[in-house]
Amino acid sequence: MSPPDYFDVSYAINPWMDPAQWSASAELLSQHARDGWKALRACYEGLGAEVLVLPPVSGLPDLVFTANCGLVLDRTVFLASYRHPERQPEQPHGRAFFDRLKSEGYVDRIVTPPGGMHFEGAGDAIWDAHRGVLWSGFGMRSSAGIDRVLAETFGVTAIPLELRNPHFYHLDTCFCALSQGEVLIHEKAFSARDLDVIRERVGADRVLVASDDDADHLGVNSVSFRDAAGRDDVVLCYATDALRGQLRERGYDVHVVDLASFNRSGGAAFCLTLRLDQTTR
Repeated sequence: MSPPDYFDVSYAINPWMDPAQWSASAELLSQHARDGWKALRACYEGLGAEVLVLPPVSGLPDLVFTANCGLVLDRTVFLASYRHPERQPEQPHGRAFFDRLKSEGYVDRIVTPPGGMHFEGAGDAIWDAHRGVLWSGFGMRSSAGIDRVLAETFGVTAIPLELRNPHFYHLDTCFCALSQGEVLIHEKAFSARDLDVIRERVGADRVLVASDDDADHLGVNSVSFRDAAGRDDVVLCYATDALRGQLRERGYDVHVVDLASFNRSGGAAFCLTLRLDQTTR
């Protein structure tokens, strides 16, 4: 995670971002962001997670969205290559952080994307441990064909899913792999063909569909894992009663953390989190 010391909305690279609206209440929204980030970290630590911190950098407001700085699987880091110039200055800071993690023994290998290809980290590459596959988003940020590079790098099957709705510009805004094997999706973010691919691979009875209300509050941008006590958790910024009920019926503990200030930049719990412990084994 990376603290929101310099988080704001000073440019617009997706439909959620409105610098004028942010500046009208900047002090209040900044405090709300700090409070939400601290609550999210406390939630993770309360569930037994160890949180490592990427230092914030002035002038890089979106560095807080650590999910985008790379994908970590089997102690290998596949670095980000951002599409938008506004985020490209984050890349050396992400690289330096991973170099530090390598020196401290958290990761073993760091891989750079091929020249000319964009890749926006775990936000567009969601590891599905239950099936042993990577769900690979492309079209808005990450390049078409990045799934083949990821498959070769990690020795796994990567399933490409095309993103067409600019509000759901990263896969993590509309798709979440849950720790017991279900997936939570927003159907309107995908083509009919890709919905068929998801249902065929997952099983229709294991696909949970988020409502427009949940998706429009970035509730799908959630983190699911089995905690230190053996419980299956879902951490998210928003959930209707219907979604909470679906998750609880499936055996999940639901933790809602108010991250509305980050929604104004198009992010929520998953965006603010990069898993370092994912493994194919």
